[in-house]
Formats: sequence, C-alpha cells, structure tokens
Amino acid sequence: MLSRFLAALALAAFVLNWLWEMAQMPAYAEIAGRTWWESVPSCSLAALGDVAITFAVYGVGALAAGCLRWGTKGGWNVYAAAALLGGLCAAAYEWRSLAARRWSYNAHIPIVPLLGVGLWPLLQLTLLVPAALYLARCWAGRR
Repeated sequence: MLSRFLAALALAAFVLNWLWEMAQMPAYAEIAGRTWWESVPSCSLAALGDVAITFAVYGVGALAAGCLRWGTKGGWNVYAAAALLGGLCAAAYEWRSLAARRWSYNAHIPIVPLLGVGLWPLLQLTLLVPAALYLARCWAGRR
C-alpha cells in the first residue's frame, strides 16, 4: 500500500506542478517570451524539482509524526502541515533563486509584502503539496 501511495504521490505532484509551472510561465522574465513548446523542458525540470520538494515535505511530516505512513491517513492536520511546510519551502527556494539571479519576475506576478517573493510560486507549493497528498491517498486507495 505504501509503495502504491508513493508512486501515486510522485505522479500527482508532477502533473499538478507541471500544469502550474506552464500556467505561470508568463510571470517570469526569462520565460515570458517563449512559446508553449519552448517552455516545456524548463517547466518539466521545475516540476521534477517540485516533486522532490513534495517528497521532502512528506519525509519531514513522517519524521515528525513518527510514522512512515503519515500522509496516507489524511486528516486536516496532515494537509495543514503539508501546506505550511510547502509554503516555507517555496519561500526559501524563491529567496535563494532570486538572490542567485536564477530568475526574475515581470509585471504579471504580484509580490507578497514582507516576504518579497511572487505570490504564484508561494501559492504553488502551499496548495499543491497537500493536493498531491490528497490525490495520492484517493488513487492509492482504489483497487
């Protein structure tokens, strides 16, 4: 059951984040002028990184709960913890990437006051990590 859940988590996290990455591409100055097809490789790579972050959040949650099957149980506390950890990871990654000049924002992205990061990437992991956990739980539970 756990292996099925983790496989479903990888798939759900990739699909959700790939769609989000493709939708938010006009918000980044470096990608904004590219065609949809030109954006696919960089958005796919970014989505794979988001899958890794999703698994890192899952691992931290499992360690904190003392249970490897932490995410398979669902419940508001699982999704709230995943959202909080996802948001923290998103903010930290954006701060680091902006400071290293890996990318920059254009006028299509609102900046979150006090944090100085874009709203879309902050919401991405805050919303999609718990959503991926939920979808994986639903998919893994089906026989």
